[in-house]
Amino acid sequence: MTSDRDHRSALLSYATEVASADDVDEVFDAMADAAEAAFDFSSAVVEAEADGVLAVRSWSGRAPSVDGIPTDEGIAGETYHTGEAQIVADIREDPRVTDPPEGAPRSVVSVPIGDIGVFQAGMDEPDGFDADDVELAELLASHAYQAVQRIRSQRDLRESEARFRELFEQNDDALVLYDVTSDGDTEIRLVNDAAERAVGADETDLRGESLAACFDAHPEQFVPGNGAKTFETEFADDDRVFEVTVKQFLHQGGPDAFAVVDDVTEQRHREQTLTGLHDATRRMLVEDDPDDIAAVVAEAANDLLGLPYVGVFYAADDAEELRPATVSDPVTGETPPTFAAGESLAWDVYESGEPATFTDVHEQSNVHNPETVIREEIIHPLGDHGVLLIGAPEAGSFDGTDHDLVRVLATNAEAALDRAERVRQLRRREADLRREHSRLAALFENVPSPTASFVVEDDDPIVRAVNPAFEEVFGYSEEELVGENIDEYIIPADHHEEADEYNQKLVDGQNINVEVRRETADGPRDFLLDVVPFRLDEPNIHGYAMYTDITDRKEHERELERQNDRLEEFASIVSHDLRNPLNVARGYLELAEETGDDEYFQRMGESLDRMHEIIESVLALARHGRSLDDVRERSLSDAAADAWRNVDTADATLDVAGDRALRADVARFTSLLENLFRNAVEHGGEDVTVSVGPLDGDDGFYVEDDGCGIAAERREGVFEYGASGDDDGTGFGLAIVKSIADAHGWTVEVTDSSEGGARFEFRT
Repeated sequence: MTSDRDHRSALLSYATEVASADDVDEVFDAMADAAEAAFDFSSAVVEAEADGVLAVRSWSGRAPSVDGIPTDEGIAGETYHTGEAQIVADIREDPRVTDPPEGAPRSVVSVPIGDIGVFQAGMDEPDGFDADDVELAELLASHAYQAVQRIRSQRDLRESEARFRELFEQNDDALVLYDVTSDGDTEIRLVNDAAERAVGADETDLRGESLAACFDAHPEQFVPGNGAKTFETEFADDDRVFEVTVKQFLHQGGPDAFAVVDDVTEQRHREQTLTGLHDATRRMLVEDDPDDIAAVVAEAANDLLGLPYVGVFYAADDAEELRPATVSDPVTGETPPTFAAGESLAWDVYESGEPATFTDVHEQSNVHNPETVIREEIIHPLGDHGVLLIGAPEAGSFDGTDHDLVRVLATNAEAALDRAERVRQLRRREADLRREHSRLAALFENVPSPTASFVVEDDDPIVRAVNPAFEEVFGYSEEELVGENIDEYIIPADHHEEADEYNQKLVDGQNINVEVRRETADGPRDFLLDVVPFRLDEPNIHGYAMYTDITDRKEHERELERQNDRLEEFASIVSHDLRNPLNVARGYLELAEETGDDEYFQRMGESLDRMHEIIESVLALARHGRSLDDVRERSLSDAAADAWRNVDTADATLDVAGDRALRADVARFTSLLENLFRNAVEHGGEDVTVSVGPLDGDDGFYVEDDGCGIAAERREGVFEYGASGDDDGTGFGLAIVKSIADAHGWTVEVTDSSEGGARFEFRT
């Protein structure tokens, strides 16, 4: 039996109620009510559960007699499984229904509700449904399916937005969501707590404002592109520096973009300080006057490090007092003090040779001026030259970083003063030599230096006589040389043009005092050549050539140059290797402040200890060159683990493939591995895998990664100072590796790893 037109109209009305329901249970109840009101027959709505059964969710009329039907059994299971509607004329004659329960309907229409479940209606007499009933039931099921999908989509959207908001607010990065307006400006829609802290404003104050206006940046910089873009800018209301990364926000109906805002003011300040300190060191190392060096030290301490009271005091010649060389701001009066022996803290430090920090100078018995406004003071010796004083009017003004930077500055100043002293001594000796040779020019035979008398004939210097010293040094007797062109005997092949120039100057009556290289009986040697014409300032052809052997001095000068180069290397190493433990310590300090976990203080202490170790190593290098002070057995795996902890490795992985005991300077070997690990992360990516292990059949070891590798044409130069494959790199990392390897007597070779990355092989 079929429903009439009025019933169908009523069913369509109920279908509208089904489609507009706001809850899944309301949808199912509306379906059951519609079936009962429109047809006066019983119905049931069943929903597919996760465990593979059909569970009754709502019904009208008589309660259903079965529940928990498997999705592949019975009429409902078949309808759900096939997805097709069906009419059962008489369930008592249907083979799929065995032993129907008492009160069960005779005829049934079964319609799928998409993949949600099944809608069934029943009547007490057989053949109660026709095709029109199926069509209307399917319409009802279609409305129900769409309503359930809508409700679930809205629920998922709300849950997704709630999860997003929670993740957004809890993110440690400072995040800003914003729209790009039609006029090219930006409008803030949402900021998280970290962003509020970073910019110093509440979300309520920022929402709707221009993001570009908050920073000293053009709005175009905040327009996202295909990928992320990063730039630096200053905050509009102060001089803080921010690193901003802009990305598209790919979310329907959401903001156009989001920005990650990172306050890098302290980081940039540290970098600028280290760079300025390095430049100051270079300036000191080219100065020969101690007062000029003191001025550079005071400028660096005052301007670069922001230290208030700075003074450099040099020891008097009699070593009985310390006299001011430069003072940035005299503490009392207009004249800086002079510290007598034994009557000041400065003298105590100078005499002991050990740096000292006084947190309250008023409590010290040997304070020079008990009424001084200085409360805290760092005093660092400058070797035998004097002391560097750093003072502050309040206790607790200096932190660990200040102490480390003062130590580096003082160490470099001492090295510069040592160099200046050696230069002065060298120049004094050179001046003495020249004066001595000028006085002895006429004492030809008794001159201890090889001396020759000659005349210029046809532009050739012809020997007239040589003294015994000349015969001994150059290996030719006077009889062999007289009448001969002296240049053909003692001038190296590539120096003849130089010799012709000197001969012409002699003819012009000019004195010649130059450094030359000549062939002697013992091979090439360096000389200070004095050519004295017989008559000055007038044409003549007669002169004397006196050769003073300065081979040892020239070798000493070359050694000084090498030492100066090494001093510059030390300064560069300090600014390069201190950066990472400084950043690591800063990171752990921030984590400790945020979490209160003592573990981070311990890790921060490890980073500070590492900084101390680097500084002490550089000091040792400055005093002992390439000597190794702490050589002992060291496990490769232990050294790798220590170095890995000292480097910011992001998401990189360390793989120790075997172990080997090596004899090495512990601190310098750790520094070698740190620089290799840092190089791998910088060039191979934050998720690079670094492997360390022994070489097969050799006493050496290798360090390799799975990054981008080093091109063959670049490998020969990667160990040179200043060589870097990164525009932001310093170019010192691999040079330090090579220097440490050379100090140990190891050889190092660059090749490809098995994964195509870089592989460094060290053979001991």
